[in-house]
Amino acid sequence: MLPLSFSVSLLLLLSSLSLQALALQGRSLQVVQQRRRLLEDRLMEAAQQFAGALQRQHRCLLPLADAQWAEAACAEPGALEALRQGVAGNQGWQLLHYRPQSGAEGEGLAELLLQSSDGGPAAAFALRFSTDESPRLLAVQELGLRSATAEVAQ
Repeated sequence: MLPLSFSVSLLLLLSSLSLQALALQGRSLQVVQQRRRLLEDRLMEAAQQFAGALQRQHRCLLPLADAQWAEAACAEPGALEALRQGVAGNQGWQLLHYRPQSGAEGEGLAELLLQSSDGGPAAAFALRFSTDESPRLLAVQELGLRSATAEVAQ
């Protein structure tokens, strides 16, 4: 049988190791959350760039899905390619899809899915726009991160 002082010392050592492991795990979780927030911020910046380019230069594309842009007579192929990718901060991004849906009367709604160029999760956004003769962007709303492979397959 071990002496009582040795048993207490061993118990204190194990307790301190458990506390240290919990602290390291908490720090690791903070780093992961910080990276996620940074990715969300960069993709939100990309969504705002995309929406701004549509609003300023290509309003006629607001009610059209990205698959229909090539047939639209209001944008050159080079301009369309510039809408499909860009740089936000120091990170590249690419358009996975832009899909308009019916919204309230006088308004359109589109789902925008962007992904950073280095892969990883994609971020979804809702774009609200007017549907009058000269469509204009009304709002950009973040919908959160998504698995890019599952979204593109739909």
